[in-house]
Amino acid sequence: MKKSELLRDKDLFECLLRHEGLKKLRALFDSFMDRPVWWVAYRSYLSPGLFKANLEASFKVWGDPRSRNFPHAGRLAGILKKKTKQALPFTFTLPGGRVNTGVPLLVSGRLIGFLGFVGRKNGIRQSLLVFLSDYVQLILESCVKTEELSRLSATIRPRAIALSTVHTVHRIINSTLNLEELVSRLAHLTAQVLRVNRCAIYLVHKPSERSSGNLQGKKKTGRPSRLALVQKALVGYPKGKERGAKVLWRKALEGRVAKTAEIILRKKLICLPLIDEDVIGVITVSGKKDRKDFTYFDQEILTTLAEEAVIAIKNAQLYEEQRKVTLGTIQSLAVILGSRVPTSMPPEIFLRMVLRVGRRLRLGEEETQALHYATLLKDTAKIGIPEAILKKPTKLTGQEYQLLREHPIKGAKIVQSFESLRPVAPIILYSREKYDGTGYPEGLKGERIPIGARILAVINAFEAIVFGRPYRDQSSLTEALDELRRNSGTQFDPKVVDAFIRIVEKEGFHRFLRNA
Repeated sequence: MKKSELLRDKDLFECLLRHEGLKKLRALFDSFMDRPVWWVAYRSYLSPGLFKANLEASFKVWGDPRSRNFPHAGRLAGILKKKTKQALPFTFTLPGGRVNTGVPLLVSGRLIGFLGFVGRKNGIRQSLLVFLSDYVQLILESCVKTEELSRLSATIRPRAIALSTVHTVHRIINSTLNLEELVSRLAHLTAQVLRVNRCAIYLVHKPSERSSGNLQGKKKTGRPSRLALVQKALVGYPKGKERGAKVLWRKALEGRVAKTAEIILRKKLICLPLIDEDVIGVITVSGKKDRKDFTYFDQEILTTLAEEAVIAIKNAQLYEEQRKVTLGTIQSLAVILGSRVPTSMPPEIFLRMVLRVGRRLRLGEEETQALHYATLLKDTAKIGIPEAILKKPTKLTGQEYQLLREHPIKGAKIVQSFESLRPVAPIILYSREKYDGTGYPEGLKGERIPIGARILAVINAFEAIVFGRPYRDQSSLTEALDELRRNSGTQFDPKVVDAFIRIVEKEGFHRFLRNA
């Protein structure tokens, strides 16, 4: 008999003994018999010569507590040994006159054991014996269906989890394109889905990249070296020990997987590669919360999750590459603008102050990026304004002032022509609006003005007050902050003014200059 059949038979017996139908059957016979002693024995997979010993060890007996030891087990073993050939209901008389009744337990015509009882001296009628046999068989068939459903559920569950995981990963893909945040979320999701204590995700270090420490590029063979994996996300590891000996030792395993693209399934660990066209990373899980061993189903779930994770990671990497190209272009343009547009505050200081205000106001990732780009491109349209007007120390004429007022509109149009910069256009367009609605170009009021534009308005004004313009003298830091307070709620958003002043007063304006 195969080991799988033995395990299945054992499960069927446990189901049979728990079944409500068997409990009711026993109650029915107990009601009109003299304290019957019920017994059940499963057929041994041992040789016939050892059947008796195994049978005695496998007895389960109910009924009269005084009969728990069942002194007739040896005689019953001999009878059952003969009955295995016929597999029919039977009765026989024990010493003392009591009658032992038994029925076979059959699964698809295969005998797996017997169930019976020792009852009164005159036994039971043949019709009751047939009823007993048929009823027990129905119970057993019910158990077979229950076990089949259980096995089917065990087979389907990983696939259901995998489908759910795919849906969840899709939500993660749509929620962020920040690579660091994405990988961290994927690690936590993996730990949650597989119910593990630890999850680590590593990404392959590209040959063109250089970093300090023990990270290297690829070897001359073209394969990533053992230390070519950058640790991107850890879940469940002790704080402060992420780069300790234990994690470094485990890196050897991840390095091997990165080189060979093989999947490693062990009792307490699964390590598999993240594959696009080549291996782009490795994911490792270990320590199931229920302390059980990992199975092929766990590997299947992790594989499904990894396939979706690769798509998310590649999207984030492509987005990051595009962002770097865009930022490089913007910075080059900002340098050109800086050579024409007179400003006294170093551009990096201006940008730092803008982004710190945005962070204090808890802007989202996309809002922060748009604000970053808008800060660099805020004077785009001034490239078309005569330098004489930009540097004119006296009051502008009406025509000159009108030309200057048009620069936010022209700047927004220039920026809007680039698909990736369209979110930046409203910030540039409305950076000259006032909180009370008296600004230009459209006279927007309050919260209708984009938050990025409200931030730029405050720091543009601060720069003009402190560093001066060709048409106005410089003022002290204290005077500048006082003027911002006076115009809070009219020209400027009070929230932005409050956030900016807190940053300047807490960290000190000269600290910005030192850290530039």
